[in-house]
Amino acid sequence: MVREDYLFRKVHDINILRRAWHLARYDSKTDFIEDPYRNEDYAFNIEANLTSLSNALRKDEYHPSPLLNIDVPKSTLSVRPGSKIYIEDKIVLFAITILIAPKLDKELPEGVYSFRLKKEFDEKTLFKDIQFLRFPFLKEKTIKREVVIFEQWYSQYPKFIEDSIYAYEEEGYNYLTLSDITSYFENINLNLLQSTLINYLPKNNHKIINLLCSLLRYWTFPTVYGGYIERGIPQGNEVSSFLGNIYLLPLDKEINKFCKKKNAKYFRYVDDIKIFSKEEYIAREAIFEMNKVLRNLHLNIQGSKTSILKDKEIFNKLFDSRMVTVNKIIDEIQINRNNMDKKLRNELLKKLIKENIRKRKITQKKDLMLYKRLITAFTLLDSSYMIKSILSQLPKNPDAGLTEKAVRYFKLMPRNYLVLAKELLKFLELPINIFVYQKANIIDSFRYFNEINSKVVKYCRLSLRKKQEHWYVRSKCALLLSNLNLVEKSLVSLLKIFNNESNVELKKSLISSLCQLEKNKLNKFLQELMNDNNKKIYSIGRMLTSLYRNYNNKAIEEIDNIFRNYDENVLANAFYKIEVIKHCKKFETKKYLLVRLRSIRRKIKKKHLKEKVERTIVFLNRSIQKSL
Repeated sequence: MVREDYLFRKVHDINILRRAWHLARYDSKTDFIEDPYRNEDYAFNIEANLTSLSNALRKDEYHPSPLLNIDVPKSTLSVRPGSKIYIEDKIVLFAITILIAPKLDKELPEGVYSFRLKKEFDEKTLFKDIQFLRFPFLKEKTIKREVVIFEQWYSQYPKFIEDSIYAYEEEGYNYLTLSDITSYFENINLNLLQSTLINYLPKNNHKIINLLCSLLRYWTFPTVYGGYIERGIPQGNEVSSFLGNIYLLPLDKEINKFCKKKNAKYFRYVDDIKIFSKEEYIAREAIFEMNKVLRNLHLNIQGSKTSILKDKEIFNKLFDSRMVTVNKIIDEIQINRNNMDKKLRNELLKKLIKENIRKRKITQKKDLMLYKRLITAFTLLDSSYMIKSILSQLPKNPDAGLTEKAVRYFKLMPRNYLVLAKELLKFLELPINIFVYQKANIIDSFRYFNEINSKVVKYCRLSLRKKQEHWYVRSKCALLLSNLNLVEKSLVSLLKIFNNESNVELKKSLISSLCQLEKNKLNKFLQELMNDNNKKIYSIGRMLTSLYRNYNNKAIEEIDNIFRNYDENVLANAFYKIEVIKHCKKFETKKYLLVRLRSIRRKIKKKHLKEKVERTIVFLNRSIQKSL
């Protein structure tokens, strides 16, 4: 006999929560809104945090935090609602998913390709990795191999296309019904989702579904009059993508029945639907059948993306020889990445340049996908070839995916900071730059250049002072300023903004700059953080205070973490910790930090980072001399 709510009883298991922590942290890398500390404050006391979360879940005392929301641009005239889930809530979501996914994935038919469970993942192997789960920061390769439960999109999406082409070329399906769902994630009905989950999960497990759906209901958007409609799930995370998959199970079941009767084939990747048939009337019937089922799910077919293709139109739609070529080049780059000579690199560059898109504005989906893959390829080759092209595209196409790829590319091109800074700043000051998401991400890229332009610094100082500016843009400006060697006057100004600010996320971003306060002021500031009623501020304060006082040798551990496998960007992003550790009372800690800084001072290329390192070395020398 199955025990009542046995899945819910596992949610607070500390090993489930540890695994969920790694999944949540890995998933957070692609959040629309980046955490300024990459959740390191939560990881700093991970065992205590997970124990506290486990107790709260067990005692029914767990309460989620509100979502952070931001409009994510799709085109020059449209946006979709992007959101960020606080790390602790994301851990709970993944803990639930770990438990329910194996049961639900079995219900999905073969024709569904998106967010499918890994074949080797099952309940029997869930705890094989307990030993390494105890480490708060696992390598990305380890997480992908041992912890991640879903197949990655880049292996599944090509298979979705490959099998579609096979159905046309080899199996003789010469009609293709294409369709998409209007505002898919925003229109998922939570009552229907709850019913679907209960229907397909083992009996007597309502409590775990109630917990999941209570979170989703808490995060729904209010109406213009302040009320709430139980519709929509947060976008931009793997759990929502999996739940969206399950929500369409009734569609999968009904269309599969239709296809068996009509000798047709059904394929789905998220809300991208393809139905292959051998007769035109069946292709037309498929649209009406699909529309009928979707209406029952409170969803609608997107008319502009619904069509019937025939014969060669199918191949032209599905197959892109340019993408095949670029993907082959990317595979070759990755195979030879560790031993690539100049000759091979030049050959691969020539092939990529030949495939590059030279259009004034890229709007077609196939062209945009190809363009983003080209950026990936040139990034892997550490080539600046696409800088000019991308700079011309950004003002014309604010697509979030393109912006993310572009910014990642710019961050890896620090030597080209003069051109990039000039052109990006020019774009930021244009009146057409109306998307907060794009603006914030571009500001973030400046932090990674070899030198931060004085005009960029001025722009960020002014933006930070503007209360009418979006908090996320102001947060990115605050983080950029933290990369500089700040004088007392600037720190006083930033502390004033911090004390008068009500937005917690902006306050979090300001903390990294304020770690440069002189010792007495820093000590007082850290005490105030520790006394803050907001748990997000308190969490950062607890981490910094542990470093300041070197509790349980935490400062030494953190120095080792920062300098292990030296990376200039890692050092720059973590330097706020060094600003705190340098005031540690323990002589040995200061001496150890000084040795590590001296060992890398000649490797540093970033001008602003070099200034901070040199200043800290001087400070530590004086401090150690006084102690002798």
